Amino acid sequence: MIKISIIAVCFSLLFVMLAWFMLPRLLEQPKYKVLRKENNLEIRFYDTILTSSVKVSGNQYNALRKGFRPLVRYIGAKERDSEKISMTAPVIQSINDESEQWTVSFAMPSKYNIDDLPKPENNEIFFQEIQPSLAAVIKFSGKADDSLLNQKTNTLKNWLELNGYTERSSPKFLFYNDPSTPGFLRRNEVMIIIDK
Repeated sequence: MIKISIIAVCFSLLFVMLAWFMLPRLLEQPKYKVLRKENNLEIRFYDTILTSSVKVSGNQYNALRKGFRPLVRYIGAKERDSEKISMTAPVIQSINDESEQWTVSFAMPSKYNIDDLPKPENNEIFFQEIQPSLAAVIKFSGKADDSLLNQKTNTLKNWLELNGYTERSSPKFLFYNDPSTPGFLRRNEVMIIIDK
């Protein structure tokens, strides 16, 4: 009986871990083509990305949580009458020019264009169309706190400098998993738009 219980617990844990691992891969993601790869660093060419976004203040972690809520309410049609919008991955966070001011964004599913997105009731939500762009990205796992994000950003910036790329944007943080996912199963990225 104890053996059966242990086996059942092991299978349950395996199922949960598989769900954490697979869920982001089942969500639509912005389309891109990898042009260069070196270990966990990539140069990608992205198609146009349409986002719904909010501007929020606070430290990185709190701003991400603050920005996430109104965007989830928007796609879930909690404050409007039209259809729900499918969740996508990743959640994108970028720092603004003002200190501790952030933009948190969801990429919109590819079936939408900027003119046919449902109108948000929350006037803090706005839409952006990011034109096709060249981007450098570093991929990593773990709980993406300030220390880890700074470390990976510096690694990416140093790699860009060594390889003669010019930065065109401040770093963007990309988070593919929900907060309940264990750190070792999380997929995180730092992205910088570049020129060659």
